[in-house]
Amino acid sequence: MDSAISFDDATCRRCGTCAAVCPNRIIVKGEHGGMIARPDRVHVCFGCGQCMAVCPTGSIAVQGLSYGRDFFDLPGSGPDERAFFDLIRTRRAVRNFSEKPVPGGMLEKIVEAITLAPPGFPPLRYGLIVVNDRGVMRQSLPHMIRLYDYLYEKMKNPVARYFIKRGIGAKRFAQLRDHLVPLLATRLDDLKSGAEDTITRRAPAMILFHADRDEELRDDVDVAATYGMLALHALGLGGSIMDIIPPAINRMKELRALFRVPEGHDVLSSIIIGFPKYRYRRGIRRSAQSVTWIQ
Repeated sequence: MDSAISFDDATCRRCGTCAAVCPNRIIVKGEHGGMIARPDRVHVCFGCGQCMAVCPTGSIAVQGLSYGRDFFDLPGSGPDERAFFDLIRTRRAVRNFSEKPVPGGMLEKIVEAITLAPPGFPPLRYGLIVVNDRGVMRQSLPHMIRLYDYLYEKMKNPVARYFIKRGIGAKRFAQLRDHLVPLLATRLDDLKSGAEDTITRRAPAMILFHADRDEELRDDVDVAATYGMLALHALGLGGSIMDIIPPAINRMKELRALFRVPEGHDVLSSIIIGFPKYRYRRGIRRSAQSVTWIQ
């Protein structure tokens, strides 16, 4: 292919839709009416696939993308409004799970939904670790408890608090001091005795999101985790995004090895997953702090 973007003149309808949707306005109509890629802009193509996805005849080739491998046909009609709002209204964070194991096929569907989440810039640059072994989940818990017990003791020491604040920044330190430490004060004894599990919540399965620690992918991962949460709810499962799990994994070599986190990567988010033990009967109504309409 001579260019990063090429066109099949034999099948192209010259409708110009590809040019309209290209976010970087790379595609234009040439002198003879055919679609071309602007030579002065083709280098800014980041392979988003918008032009190939919208082309009615499949006449566009973008370097690195394939119709057979990277695209799938969409249904003729759009999503159902009521079904969508029923889905998001009935979703709840679930932290109580039955003993029933999660079928691997369901986890595969959740992974598929996660990969459909739009990244800031393609391609996807995070990885997933799917844990569907209750034994591994149980094995990880004592390590996490030990780390948070150590942190709780350190937070009692003014000198240690000073260095922790310098290391993680004022904002994260405030979250640690005002939210996590009070939680640990009330739960650590029961965690250490095995009376309760407020970390993995005795979930039978978990998905970890990891990425190169030098990448800025927090926003991408947050969106992807939300897709995962909606997917597991649609499948009749329950789950919760657990911010307490990734820091423990990142800081303990035993946990990094247990969960097979690649060298140079950090875990950015985690979703615990299982069949809900209880059925919620009411949604929780919330309001934005403010809504400003300009019209």
